[in-house]
Order: sequence, then C-alpha cells, then structure tokens
Amino acid sequence: MNSFVEEEKLHRLHGLDFCRAVFMLLGLFYHSALIYSDSYVWRVSSLESSYFLSYLYEFIHAFRMEAFYLISGFFYLLVFSKRSTGFLNERLLRIFPPLLVCGLLINPIMNYLSYERVYDWKEWNYFIEGQWLGHLWFLGNLIGYFIISYPLCFLMIRCNEIREKYIVMCFWFVVPFFSLLALVVSKKLFNGSFLFLTFDTLFYYYFYFLFGCLCFKNKIRFINVLTYRNAILSAAVYLAVTFAINLNYFSYLDPNYLKAASKLSSGFLVLAMIAITYNLGKSGSSLTRELSDSSYTIYLLHQPLIVVIYFFIFKELNVYFAFEYILIVIMTFMIAFMTHYYFIKKSPSLLFLFNGVRKR
Repeated sequence: MNSFVEEEKLHRLHGLDFCRAVFMLLGLFYHSALIYSDSYVWRVSSLESSYFLSYLYEFIHAFRMEAFYLISGFFYLLVFSKRSTGFLNERLLRIFPPLLVCGLLINPIMNYLSYERVYDWKEWNYFIEGQWLGHLWFLGNLIGYFIISYPLCFLMIRCNEIREKYIVMCFWFVVPFFSLLALVVSKKLFNGSFLFLTFDTLFYYYFYFLFGCLCFKNKIRFINVLTYRNAILSAAVYLAVTFAINLNYFSYLDPNYLKAASKLSSGFLVLAMIAITYNLGKSGSSLTRELSDSSYTIYLLHQPLIVVIYFFIFKELNVYFAFEYILIVIMTFMIAFMTHYYFIKKSPSLLFLFNGVRKR
C-alpha cells in the first residue's frame, strides 16, 4: 500500500514538473513566431508575415504564463511544506544568479542585435526601467512573488481543503476575474518597469501564483480535476467564447471590452492545457525528465539564440517562412539543450550561475 501511494505521488510530481517544463519551452515556439507577425513588431522581423504563426503565438500567449505561474505557486508551497527553515533564501538563490548572469552578460548581445528596438545604452534608464530584462521579466516577478508570499505560506499551509468543484470554479471564473481586476489597477497606478519588476504582469499573474499555492494545499483534489474530460469541456467553452468575441456582431464594442472578455475566458484554456500536459507527462519517462531538467536553461538562452540565429543566418536569406521558422526552432532548441547537457549540467559553477543550483 505504501509503495502504491509513493508511486502515485511520484506520478503527480512528474506530471506537474513536465507541465512547468513544457510551458517554459513553449516560449521558444512563441518568440520564434513573433518574427512573422502580421500585427506586432518584435526584436527582429521578417518581411514575410504569416496568419498561421500569428494565430499560433496568440494561442500560446492565451494560457502559457498563467499556467506557468500556477504551477510555480504549486511547487513554491510544496518546497515550503518540506522545509521552512532557509526556504526563502533557497528560492531566491534559484532566481538571482541566472537573472544577473543572463540579464547582464547575454541579454546585451540580444538587445544590440534587436534592430527593431531602441535602448538607452548610455543612460541608467537601461537598468532602472528594466530594459536589460528582456524575456527574463518572469524571473523578476517570481522574486516579488517569493518575497510577498512568504508570510502567507504559514497561513496557506493551515487552510482547510476545498471541494473539487470549487477548484474548477477558481480556474474558470474567480482567478481570471481577480487577475483582470489587478491588471486594470496596475495600468492605472504602476504601469511600466522598475529594475527587475514589470508591474502590469506582476499584478496580473499573482493570483494565478496564489491559486497554485492553494492547489498544492488541495493537491489530491487538484490532480483529480486534471482529467481529459475537464480538458475537453474547458477547451470547448474557450473556443466558443473566442469565436463569439471575434464575430462581427460585436465589432461596435470598445476593443478593450473584447480584450477583457478574452482575459476572463483564459481560465478555461489554462485548465485544459494543464490537464492535457499533466496526463502526457505523468509517466515520468527518461525523455520527459531530461526535458524538465534542461527547460530552465533552454528558456534562459532561447530568446538571445533566436535573435542571433535570425540576424546572422536568415535575415538576408530568401527562405519560405514555414521552413525558416522550423529551422529556427530546431536550431535554437538543439544549441540550448546541448549547452545544458554537455556544459552546464556537468559543471557545478555553471549549474549555479545558470540554474541557481548548488551541488552538495
């Protein structure tokens, strides 16, 4: 009986760790697709745009960071439940070295080659306004969440458990509503960035992070919610709402109202994608474990690599966009993965600098 329980616990952790890895790795597909956007000018841009890739990055953007912060909150309280002594220092240590090393040493190369952006290189604004962060803004926000949430851990760990139907309601309605409300407040009061904090995303995603903590407290019931049945139902509702929002019937409405409706429906997609990804990765195969181990490094390196690869290889080439996109994704993934596998993973110093892990 005990071995069965332990195996079930292992499956839960494998599945959720795989979720965290996949949501980080999706950044590679998301940022590569932005090169070919028909409505958004990214760091580097192709003369050839693609409606398909625009739909792809919009779809990924609709759930990826919400789901990532939710899973991060789950693991945050999980680690706290195991050892509260030295907990906060350990969590911050996982973030600060990679943030500083990549933000100060690698991101300047990316920013210099980003010909669609302008940076205040000779001004302190480059640091004060968070221009140095780039794609590492999520790490800065995690630092804020770790510090703010630490006193709450002692309360959350003692909270009463809630029913599965209330967890679903939180996914679908409660968390999206309060996240949108926090976003509106931040836009009015604290818009912009300061050092390593990006205030609109800091406010918006915090409720997903807190909900992740709540999911750990209710971990058995949370896992029970992550079924294919709930995934299909949630995805169907999200697609129906998205279809309705894009009907010409609502074209007379203020675009901000339509954006708000889209944000409010994102919880359906978040639940669907977490459930699907969890069930795909819960077996804990060697492949999923390797992806989970390397995902942090891949995310740190992927955006600078995308910019460098496009700038030096594809900028002047006349290649069909789909083939070019696939090549950029594959090349970026392979370089980042091999860097982790052959260098960072095998060097205690590099493992600390890029993953914040100290080998004992």
